[in-house]
Amino acid sequence: MKRQFESPQPSLFEAGAPSVVPTPAQEVELAMLVETLLREVAVALAKGEIANDQDQS
Repeated sequence: MKRQFESPQPSLFEAGAPSVVPTPAQEVELAMLVETLLREVAVALAKGEIANDQDQS
């Protein structure tokens, strides 16, 4: 018989209210950080700085 252990972390897809609700100021800051990260990734891709992991010949 398999034992089932309760995970201390909720499932990513578990329904329910989030345990932490960010403040509006934190949401704005997070949105700016995500936007900056996406811009940096886009620039690196455009410059060809990101190598394809599959090209290992």
